[in-house]
Amino acid sequence: MNKRHGSRNALLIAACMVPLIGAAPAHALEKVKVAASFVGLWDTSQPTFCKERGEFEKAGLDVEIVSTRGGSETVQAVLVGGMDVAYSPGVNSVLAATKQGAKFKIISSEFVGQNDTLYYVDANSPLKTAKDLAGKTVGFPRPGSASEIVLFDLKKQAGIDFKMVVSGGLDATRTMLKTGQIDAAYTFPPYGMDAIAKKEIRVLFAGDEVPGLADVTNRVNIASIDFVTKRRPVAVKFMETLDKCIDWAYANPAESVKMYAKINKIDENIAKIAMGYYKRDALAWEMKKFDVAVQRAVENKYIDKAPTAEELKELIDVVYQPKK
Repeated sequence: MNKRHGSRNALLIAACMVPLIGAAPAHALEKVKVAASFVGLWDTSQPTFCKERGEFEKAGLDVEIVSTRGGSETVQAVLVGGMDVAYSPGVNSVLAATKQGAKFKIISSEFVGQNDTLYYVDANSPLKTAKDLAGKTVGFPRPGSASEIVLFDLKKQAGIDFKMVVSGGLDATRTMLKTGQIDAAYTFPPYGMDAIAKKEIRVLFAGDEVPGLADVTNRVNIASIDFVTKRRPVAVKFMETLDKCIDWAYANPAESVKMYAKINKIDENIAKIAMGYYKRDALAWEMKKFDVAVQRAVENKYIDKAPTAEELKELIDVVYQPKK
């Protein structure tokens, strides 16, 4: 008798479980794969901060984030690496990829201006200003990176002839400077902020000091065609949630400083100084003076000619624009 009751109960439990199992996929989180340039920087760490605060999960998203060294490496993560979004590649690398026939969508601006791109020298270097770079060597991460744009424009506008050297990541670049392989190096806050405070290195100039860079979209976010067309609601939700997270970060500086310091393993005072290089309106989705950025890519020979209006319409698809 007990056996019969036990079997009956087991069947009832199993029957109850069937609809629950069947319903699970409706509540499953949507996967979004993001390749972000130099995670640890204030702007490109925003997806990570948003994930850590659980905001993506609340929005029904399971966001995976990997860090890249910027430029073409970030773009390639979408083209051949199976990522949905490439976060913050430079405009040059993006347009160069279109020249090679790559298909993707620019879904937003990522950063306006170049205020966070710093070029520095050792504290005892004889170089005092950008003009002193004549005949010298300057490191930048990768071809097509936004920091390369700064050097191209500096050469052109100031008429300074110096050699540009691909120096790779931030640590590798610092080593090349220390060992005399280059005369000046690039950095992005917070990297190097402690060394600046200790007067071990000295900032030569910032990107926005080069005329014409301050109010132009120089870095963008791109996404795969499938992500934008076949999973558009997910793309919109991702960008909307992230935008709200960025708003939160600026509205809650005390908590943001702690997160920023933690991800970089630095003192909170240094993190606070580094955050000062990033204004909220620079981290905007609206494309600013993109025609200027395109013309620069032509001048720097990343593309042979500017895309037509029709080609730009096909390339750019800003999936979410906040109502502000």
